[in-house]
Amino acid sequence: MALRDRLPMIIKIREENLPLVRSNVADRAKDRDGSSSHGLALHLRFLGSADYVLHADVNTFKAHLTEAATIILGLLKRYDRGESIDASLVTMLTYKDLFDALAAGDLELAHALAQHMGGRDELEKKHDHPFDRAMGYTLRGFVLDQPEEMGRRAAEFSVICKDAENLDFCGYSHVFGAILAKNVEMADQGLQEIVQGHKKQSKRGGVFKDTPDELLCVWGVGMANLARSRQLAVQGVSPLIPPDLLMPSSSTSNTGTL
Repeated sequence: MALRDRLPMIIKIREENLPLVRSNVADRAKDRDGSSSHGLALHLRFLGSADYVLHADVNTFKAHLTEAATIILGLLKRYDRGESIDASLVTMLTYKDLFDALAAGDLELAHALAQHMGGRDELEKKHDHPFDRAMGYTLRGFVLDQPEEMGRRAAEFSVICKDAENLDFCGYSHVFGAILAKNVEMADQGLQEIVQGHKKQSKRGGVFKDTPDELLCVWGVGMANLARSRQLAVQGVSPLIPPDLLMPSSSTSNTGTL
């Protein structure tokens, strides 16, 4: 059975389990290492993405992904306060949650997340693949609008994307380059490349196979919103980067600016 056909059943089960997942987070003993909070964030992200695929409910999508990213921000803050949060939850893999905040159009949240990411070299080298570390630091630099960091990290990420195993993610590198060049045509082409690579990664053995991301390119939505926050009026690429999930093409939004 195709994933789209299975989603209603999966959503029903996950919605029924949501109160229990929330109660585990409320129990400090169960959430001592942050695993229950992380599980809730994944739960909400799934529900938000899957619901959009089935019903195109923009508000629910944004609400669930915003809450999920906010939970991860909370874990980063708890770790920084010295709580015994599992180290694997605070590495540069949190760039995936940064994409969620961008996809939800919450620029203020994205900025706050980026500020708490990075600088944990030992943990990152232990838990993160070089691709993930490069993607994370590049995205972080662009969200924080750090020109020197943006240029250096984008160049490093471009090299990593040339590895055979990373070719499907070259579109992200090209959008970063387009933002640096302030070139909307280049950015639109990069989004097209993101979609093509995403389709390949949604087949058997791909990182998005059998997840809602197979049917909705959340990272691509996040990249498009990042470009739009920099006055590049990029277009959606239906159905994977839906136009109705993109922020207004000006530099402002209801939740702040980058």
